[in-house]
Amino acid sequence: MRKVGHPDMKLNKYVGGSIAALAAAAIAVGSVLPAQADPTRPYAAAGSDTIQDVWNALTNDGAASPFGDIASYDAFDGSGVAADTVMIKPKTLAPWVTRPSGSGDGVKSLSASWNSANHIFKTKDLFTSSAIDFARSSGGPSVSGSALTFIPFARDAVSIAFNPTTGLTSLDLTTAQIKELYSGVDDSANSVVTFVSGQPQINGVAVHPKLPQAASGTRKFFLAAAGVTALASYVDGAATFGENNGTFIPNDGDLVPFSAGQWIAQANGQIPGLENTTTGLALAAINGQAAVNGTAPTITPGALYGTATLGNYTAPPATGVGAFSRDTYDVIPTQFLSGTPKQANLVAALTSGLNGASQKTTIKKYGFGTLSYLTDASKYLSSAYTN
Repeated sequence: MRKVGHPDMKLNKYVGGSIAALAAAAIAVGSVLPAQADPTRPYAAAGSDTIQDVWNALTNDGAASPFGDIASYDAFDGSGVAADTVMIKPKTLAPWVTRPSGSGDGVKSLSASWNSANHIFKTKDLFTSSAIDFARSSGGPSVSGSALTFIPFARDAVSIAFNPTTGLTSLDLTTAQIKELYSGVDDSANSVVTFVSGQPQINGVAVHPKLPQAASGTRKFFLAAAGVTALASYVDGAATFGENNGTFIPNDGDLVPFSAGQWIAQANGQIPGLENTTTGLALAAINGQAAVNGTAPTITPGALYGTATLGNYTAPPATGVGAFSRDTYDVIPTQFLSGTPKQANLVAALTSGLNGASQKTTIKKYGFGTLSYLTDASKYLSSAYTN
């Protein structure tokens, strides 16, 4: 079973680090619960599974301020299975709340923390003001508006991880073929994907398409890139497991969308305390473009990420059907862009701070591409608060 997060991350804990004097002064310190002491940190983040591990590395013990002042909470507990009973306490004076599991829940928890007019998330959780300071998101906005700002973080690509079997040892699928697999609508002109008694096959081999849980940003992005608007009945679309977890495709012919960045980090052994869930699996190429290159422990991003110069991407990727590369995002309340000194420090960390040499090295080590436009506000995206 995938051990989600850094080894220091316990059920309701943060990934360690120190607190700068400015940060410590910015938050009142309350009494600590005896069973699960929570961080006294001025900034808390939650959301995406995809970029949680690289953020754990960026905020690890000894990280320079302000990165060491960020408590970045994993999307799931150690089981990797969603459970509304699993709680976190984002800050010392904040109440216990349901762990935001995935990009969608991360943005909702951020909205709940800063939208006083509508601050109930998952009906039972009261997020007090500033409980969550930014959300990790593996996809862009889903609603129009200006209350939230999506700041590009790093480049990723999404492919399909599959469990090989006889006759199915490698895959290079087109967008149309992926749409067939997940929509169940047969394209009679295509002989690669076929259906027998309503069940899909690839080149005559039975396959079993799956999806991660509903709040997964990878799930949302993948279906949009494939042009799928309605799922086939055979797709496991009611899953409760997190994204990028190969232990949930244990059977021959199982397949599921998977972040190429996460694949690289896991296969190369870069995530401390994390079982490599890619063992025994394979990653498909899409539209003739490999998602990754090389073999462990030196796997690198493939052509599916887009064109880069020394691993650095200079323009946002294409969007829409057929585009399987993506930027991931750090989401903040737009007011932070012209806010308090504390808020300005966070914005600086999420933009110019990530241009630092050590931060770029960490991002690349975890399978993602660095971006040249972190400080270019014209590349930021906007959204209303979400519920």
